[in-house]
Amino acid sequence: MPYRVAADVMQHLLPIDAGKSPETLRSHTLQVGKRLGDAAAEKPPTAAAAITVTLDSTFIRSREDGERHLEVRVGNVETETGSRQVFAAVAKAETDITALIQRTLESVGRSDTTAVTAFTDGCPGLRAVLASAGVTKPPILDWFHIAMRLQHTKLAAANLSTDSPDRVIAKAVIVAEVERLHWRIWSGKAKNAQRSIKRIRTVMHVFKGKQSQGARGVASRKLWHALHAVDKYLNVCPGRS
Repeated sequence: MPYRVAADVMQHLLPIDAGKSPETLRSHTLQVGKRLGDAAAEKPPTAAAAITVTLDSTFIRSREDGERHLEVRVGNVETETGSRQVFAAVAKAETDITALIQRTLESVGRSDTTAVTAFTDGCPGLRAVLASAGVTKPPILDWFHIAMRLQHTKLAAANLSTDSPDRVIAKAVIVAEVERLHWRIWSGKAKNAQRSIKRIRTVMHVFKGKQSQGARGVASRKLWHALHAVDKYLNVCPGRS
């Protein structure tokens, strides 16, 4: 909540005359945050055998025109025993996201022998952050993001033109392969998924030259771009999706 609202809440809850100044509350909060950020991680007595770390980013857009939007990187680390810590930092701010992730991993028991598995959306910037924090193995892809790309592929395939016998046959092949592509990715068969993409591209030439301005006219181009997005996403982490 805004510091002004927080100050009002504190004034109602605390038994002392405090919380009147939002500026003072903000200053104290930032001071405490800095002390916590500079403090060494409190390691648990027993090292964790395995840790899962997830990392994603989002934008907080300004309500006012001309003001900058903030990119926030958020994530959590979790052990097999259920110990969990969350973290977040604004990009290009004073907080070192790499040091923050390292400290968070240490706080749940990371050691030299701990197996660390990462989940992310395949963004090169996030992968670089993880690598800098010592998580060097390729991350496992985020199912939410790959599902969105698959949905775009399905919609484009469904809108392909059927104004000639060749296109009717080609569309049927493509729709079937898109469904097979979805199943293969969902079943962890990334190499087989590449076969579906190649089969779709093999019959895509039938729709070449389709210049209509309607939805069916641009569907082939949308399908091509959607397939490229899926292919690129799978190639980010070969063998780990």
